Amino acid sequence: MSLKSLLFVFLIAFGQLAAAQNTRVLLDTDRGPLLLELDVVRAPITSANFLRYVDDGAYNATLLARVVPNFVVQGGGFRENGAQITRRPAIASERSNGLRNIPGSIAMALSGNPPNTASATSDFFINTNTNTSLDGSFTVFGRLIFGTKTLAGINTTPIYIGSDDPIRPPLIKRASRVPAGEFPILPLHSGAWFDPNNSGKGFLIEVSQTAGAETGPIMVVSWYDYFEGKQIWLSGIAPFAHGASSVEVPLQITTGGQFGSAFQPNQVVSDNAWGRITLRFTGCDAGTFSYTSRYGNGSIAVRSLTLPTNESCVAN
Repeated sequence: MSLKSLLFVFLIAFGQLAAAQNTRVLLDTDRGPLLLELDVVRAPITSANFLRYVDDGAYNATLLARVVPNFVVQGGGFRENGAQITRRPAIASERSNGLRNIPGSIAMALSGNPPNTASATSDFFINTNTNTSLDGSFTVFGRLIFGTKTLAGINTTPIYIGSDDPIRPPLIKRASRVPAGEFPILPLHSGAWFDPNNSGKGFLIEVSQTAGAETGPIMVVSWYDYFEGKQIWLSGIAPFAHGASSVEVPLQITTGGQFGSAFQPNQVVSDNAWGRITLRFTGCDAGTFSYTSRYGNGSIAVRSLTLPTNESCVAN
């Protein structure tokens, strides 16, 4: 193999390794999800700083308080009540890292005019246009990998005449880490899922929360299948953390009882230890469901059949 070919293989391997290390962050906004991927290799200081704010909950219940149509959407400075968030000390600039201010890239905001390149703290912006004129001052440290529809909607939010202030500022409800290379569980995963290789196997998924409690998301799953010549239904429910890319759900199956007027509740037997299923989504319309059960173990590559109303599954 030639030196040129070896170098090409090395660059591909390095790029794949770097991508595998890139932590993701889910910004759960009241306008929809924004999934970011941070470049921890080319912007390690900036990425670590951003993640500290995420892990501390500093971006929860904060506003995207500045919208310049077809330029940038900016947040990370103000809480829902208008108070400023507590900022950490400014970090060193990584503006010469080769990343560009292009549509969908995320960069740190600066203070001063001309901007002080060593003034980045918590404020960040997402580019909604090609703004490479900012490259000399503003550090890019990641990119949007899902949520173009959300960003496009925020870009067109009404603003006060003569200002960059939205009339109703978009709200970041919470910011959560997502494992590198993973896709988070989102409400848009609610719906019907099926196994393309087995038309008799399907799932009904609901990403929801307990009524009246609203303490966190839960996964509700029903699995319909055929086994030993008869139809079976399995169901389960389990909580999971915001930003999680998978959830394990215990499943139960019921036997006995009859339909109609012959139904007797005391004839129904629930087997709560039938098995467990782990739901992992690789995108907005694809995933892998792995299970261990009384009927065996396995893994199923699934696709979505439906999406919630007004949701979209658009690749960036």
